[in-house]
Amino acid sequence: MNAKPACGPERDPEFFREIDKVFAQYPEAADRYAVTCLRTELELLKIDFSKQVGVSRIEDGRIITEFYDRDDDIVRSSSHYCCEFRHGECTRRCPVDV
Repeated sequence: MNAKPACGPERDPEFFREIDKVFAQYPEAADRYAVTCLRTELELLKIDFSKQVGVSRIEDGRIITEFYDRDDDIVRSSSHYCCEFRHGECTRRCPVDV
């Protein structure tokens, strides 16, 4: 079976070639970022990033992300910063104190 990969350079080679060029042009910034596949969030969990945002916490050496409505008090908490962006919008908030 030759199923098309869900994500990555084999699925979207032109996109990744361009990303590689941008990362090469800005190596210091590139060390702060990674490209991630959102298949789990979009297709399996049915997260609507226009209405929801992930909030991550560190627990027992694991990163745990839960999704909340954007107007939830946890999302607006100053103890989290935006650590993931999609189309210029924050999709995940991470703890400041780690």
